[in-house]
Amino acid sequence: MIHPTDYRYNVDELEEYLSPAALLRYMLHVECAYINALAKQGVCSSKIAKEYEKAASKVTFQRVQQLEAKLKHDIKAIVEALKEQVSPEAKPFCHLGLTSYDTVVNAHAMVLKDVTAKLILPALVETMNQLIQIALQHKSTVQIGRTHGQHAEPTTFGYSMANYIERLGMGIWRIKLAAETFGGKIGGAVGTRASLGLLANAAKIETETLKLLNLTQINAPTQITNQEELANYYSQLLLSFGTLADLANDFRQLQRTEIAEISEGTTERQVGSSTMPQKRNPIGWENIVSHYKATLPRLITAYLNLISEHQRDLTDSAANRYLLAEILNSFLYSTRRCSSLLKRLEVDSQRMRKNLQSNATFELAEPAYILLARSGVANAHEVIKRIAQQAHQRGILFREALLSNETFRRCFRSLPSEQQQLFEDSSKYIGRAVLATEAVCRYWKQKLKVFRST
Repeated sequence: MIHPTDYRYNVDELEEYLSPAALLRYMLHVECAYINALAKQGVCSSKIAKEYEKAASKVTFQRVQQLEAKLKHDIKAIVEALKEQVSPEAKPFCHLGLTSYDTVVNAHAMVLKDVTAKLILPALVETMNQLIQIALQHKSTVQIGRTHGQHAEPTTFGYSMANYIERLGMGIWRIKLAAETFGGKIGGAVGTRASLGLLANAAKIETETLKLLNLTQINAPTQITNQEELANYYSQLLLSFGTLADLANDFRQLQRTEIAEISEGTTERQVGSSTMPQKRNPIGWENIVSHYKATLPRLITAYLNLISEHQRDLTDSAANRYLLAEILNSFLYSTRRCSSLLKRLEVDSQRMRKNLQSNATFELAEPAYILLARSGVANAHEVIKRIAQQAHQRGILFREALLSNETFRRCFRSLPSEQQQLFEDSSKYIGRAVLATEAVCRYWKQKLKVFRST
């Protein structure tokens, strides 16, 4: 075992879909669906179709490996292993009129649809549920906002979570749509269906086969299906992966000693450093960022795979094997880890307020300049900027410098009491943060029901 997904990051459930034995089952399903379609068109009997369905359960991966070692062709090995299990009269119909990639591309499309519906979407929904719970719990927990690494204006921790909820929610929606667009093809060597036409009505054979596989039809394929849909699917995964990585990086920064607004929940015996016993490192969040860094370049390969010489070449074959395993495993592993970390997240609301208070009330500069401008002062921004500079130079609270300025005092006296209170407690300067958080959570709670029902 030399690959990290083998011994450190492996998602066990993916074995059911991505292991060689699992892929064999999907390809056998394609072969059987095709023979069922032939039977419906009278090319062979329904008895033969049923015979193949029973035979498929007897084909073993070990036998296919033995045959492939001799034949040097993976799909031909599957065909021969399947033919070994049927009667002489059934043998001629196995893979008749198909090309290898009629089997492969349809099997891969089914794998991706199943993995998306049964593993990826549920994992993302679970992460979303954790984010919604945190957002609602902390919708009013005031936190200093940060832009360019500097203190900006107050926000709430719940509202910052609402941003990620909205982004990840749209990402889930795009992944679902991308998986639904996967099409299939039963078209023969170069996609023209000429081989099918020698057997019966080509259109009916293909339509019936794809119906049994629950795949939509690609109208003008080559030997393979159009690679844009696969590249789009991986793109959507990586977009959502980027959202998770952004969240992870934000949380990693918020755990810095000088910020310390959140922390990862740890087990009693967990060690942060081999030499510094006091350490409590954000290793979980860092791991998600690290996985994103490792996986993102794979997207380039997916786009390079759009190039296939004429009707087909094999320059994408090995590459697609890596993409299928690594992108799905890394994304699913990181999504689940994010959900687990969110369940154990520790939020220090007192530290958030302390960090806000450490800003020496400079967060009042924005409302001060806006209210001053509304009172008719043409150069309000410049006036407030000078007051801020004076406060910095004198080492005093910005509020103190502000209220000692005659121009601002005149404006302040004319303000309604609600606006005056902002300058006593800037934590009230959070706009629609609470209402927006509630609205976002309410909307995506409803949307998640759709993901669960599909």
